[in-house]
Amino acid sequence: MSLSVREPNDGYQYATILATLVAPLSRGNITLTSTDTQDLPIINIPALQSPTDQQVAVASYKRVRQACASSFMQKIIIGDEYYPGASVQTDAQILEAIKGTLQTVWHASSTCKMGLSADSMAVVDSHARVYGVKGVRVVDASSFPFLPPGHPRSTIYALAEKIADLIKNGQ
Repeated sequence: MSLSVREPNDGYQYATILATLVAPLSRGNITLTSTDTQDLPIINIPALQSPTDQQVAVASYKRVRQACASSFMQKIIIGDEYYPGASVQTDAQILEAIKGTLQTVWHASSTCKMGLSADSMAVVDSHARVYGVKGVRVVDASSFPFLPPGHPRSTIYALAEKIADLIKNGQ
């Protein structure tokens, strides 16, 4: 459920502090349903499947709460925690609250992993060429083996420049 569904409608201005997993370890997959490009694929996004992702998410949540409890923030915060509320305290409760409001930061990646041909999960080689397909390259965030920390734009630009140079040089 989106956080926007739970926003109070009482005339006050509200702010939210977010903690984001920018380099999750959980891995999903995309499965083609047919050879027809009009048929939508099955997209499996197993958010927070990795125990490490779960631990980092809970620790981040606790850190945000700690920041909100600071003397500086207490000067500007009016009232008690709205969601999920002070009664949510255990790691399991916090994780369930996170799972109930989880949203992406719209940086989908790593669906066509770049890697060695011996890697069964690799789709493209180091020159971005799709294994087993002539004349097709993947030059975007989908070829990342994992999402790099931070905003991916500069990494995508660097990849694109490198592959463009390879193509210009006949590779």
